Amino acid sequence: MPPSLLEEIFSAIDHVARRVVDFFPLGRGIRNAMRSEGAGLISWEHVTEIALATLGLQQGKPEPISDHMIEQYDVMLHDAERQVEGYTGRKATGLPEAVEVFSQADWINANVTSFKFLFDPISDRYVKAMAELEEQQARAARGARRMARTILSAQVGIIMGYMSRNVLGQFDLSIPEPERGGRLYVVEPNVRRIEVEMQLHPREFRQWITLHEVTHSFEFHCNDWLRGYLTDSMQEYLNTIDWRGISSPEIFRRMRPGNVRQDDALKAGGLLSIVASPEQREILKRLQAVMSVLEGYSNHVMDQVGRDLLPTYQTMKERFDRRRETKSGAEKLFQRLIGISLKLQQYKLGQAFVDAVVEREGIEFLNRVWEGPERMPDMDEICDPAAWIKRTKLSQPPLRLV
Repeated sequence: MPPSLLEEIFSAIDHVARRVVDFFPLGRGIRNAMRSEGAGLISWEHVTEIALATLGLQQGKPEPISDHMIEQYDVMLHDAERQVEGYTGRKATGLPEAVEVFSQADWINANVTSFKFLFDPISDRYVKAMAELEEQQARAARGARRMARTILSAQVGIIMGYMSRNVLGQFDLSIPEPERGGRLYVVEPNVRRIEVEMQLHPREFRQWITLHEVTHSFEFHCNDWLRGYLTDSMQEYLNTIDWRGISSPEIFRRMRPGNVRQDDALKAGGLLSIVASPEQREILKRLQAVMSVLEGYSNHVMDQVGRDLLPTYQTMKERFDRRRETKSGAEKLFQRLIGISLKLQQYKLGQAFVDAVVEREGIEFLNRVWEGPERMPDMDEICDPAAWIKRTKLSQPPLRLV
């Protein structure tokens, strides 16, 4: 892209941002990210600013969280742990001792650390590559770096701001701080809002959310290999991205509908997928398979335990299914761009796989999926559970005769 064109683009952005800066904190945050001079690919200080500004556009002032509510969550946590252990037959150690009850701003601040941990190593590689380019085309390279920094800081900040308004619960692996162990959050203002909107039973709705996140906690605490495998796969994917492509004019040609392949993750998943190579697509498929099992297993356990534990469970499930189908076209498009629709697809595919395996072979046989990376299904097997069952049976060691 010619330096003059980059300068014109930034001039136009700066003009618009200046006009709204006094009225729109989001505009101020994006403008600050654009004008920042840091060396990294993402301006994390401004990511948080943009996320909080995005959150501010969506909400009124939340009510304070009571100590009584926090105590109730801890009771529900230990009850859910007993229920999950009873159904799955698996014991876990090191589980979270308490539920951390968050505001949306708390959620943003907690998750920025994890986002930074994943992206900073890639940022270092990008900056090094751009420094080499600057020796040859100084002005163009500086403009490209500035463009990429602005785009990615704004995208990550807006995504986090949107998600902070919609996340109900989360099991956080605490990837940057493994010594802390996993943490379990609920975002109480979001829980309260959805409870009122959907006319749900207050305690049972919170027990439902806690049960889902406790199941994720079991998945990781029962399987020591899973955390490292998932983290390594995510970093492998991010490390193979050509970040220079983000600031190239080629990116706009690739975004045209006629140029998007039918299996392209862009259809469900954001800016990073636009510059995906065949190698990255394979890594992404592996990640999708693991995430599908994680989500499917959790949903299956929720169904089996929840039906007996919560009298209104089926009503909650039906109302949430209807809610997903009735979102506006604009919201569905935004969810596709940031990858949430991909997650919803993982729920469906993963649960269909898990349900089919349990129906044919039982929960104990399904638990073999956690024996190691080689036991995980690929995406073809996710769609064909019988193929995974067959492969798993063939790999079983012969019975010992006593």
